[in-house]
Amino acid sequence: MKTISQIPLKIEESEVLRYLGYRKERINEPKEIILNTIREEMNIAEKLIDSKGIFHVFKIVHFSILKKKIELENHILLSLTDTMIDYLQGISRLAIGIVTLGHALEKQTSEYFQEKEYSRGLILDAIGTVAVRNLSQYEISIICREAQQMQLQTTKRFVPGTHEWDIKAQKMIFNIMPAYQIDVNLTDSFMMVPAKSLSWAIGIGKHLVNPSKDDNSCRICQAVNCEFRKID
Repeated sequence: MKTISQIPLKIEESEVLRYLGYRKERINEPKEIILNTIREEMNIAEKLIDSKGIFHVFKIVHFSILKKKIELENHILLSLTDTMIDYLQGISRLAIGIVTLGHALEKQTSEYFQEKEYSRGLILDAIGTVAVRNLSQYEISIICREAQQMQLQTTKRFVPGTHEWDIKAQKMIFNIMPAYQIDVNLTDSFMMVPAKSLSWAIGIGKHLVNPSKDDNSCRICQAVNCEFRKID
């Protein structure tokens, strides 16, 4: 089990704007006051974010397509969806991870809404969404780099709570991952606390049926001064 902490993240202004609904294909340029507020909140977020993560690469003992289950080492069973089965065929390992930004950013966001500073609350929330996704990508980039060194392929990322993986999978993940080590808890409704947390899984193998089309995940990782970054 490996952990990461205090990873400085590069948050792209354009990504924050995208999460706020400003898209290139739409003619709705943000006003200067919005841009200034985003920049102010990005500076605030940098001080509030307490980036932490935990991940582990599990060996595959048995992959049952018919039963839609994977047996990992230590008799760990995971249920799969049809989409996951399509992408995970051929894997010999499964990497699972959890990342979080900590409680401070979420607390400040709530305070903005309580004070009726709705614009700042929405903007800081969007910044948190971008940051936690980038932190997840940083963690995955470590896995991808190690896989490349062993001449192995990786699959796309799967996240509970999407159309590809039911939110109830969170319980399975928290049963096998010591999330308490990074101060993340799971509610009865399978939501993580702090809210700006993310869990994920990717497959690793020699000859995958559906390997990731992204040959260099480091190119889209937004961690600053990442020791694993190597762009030719």
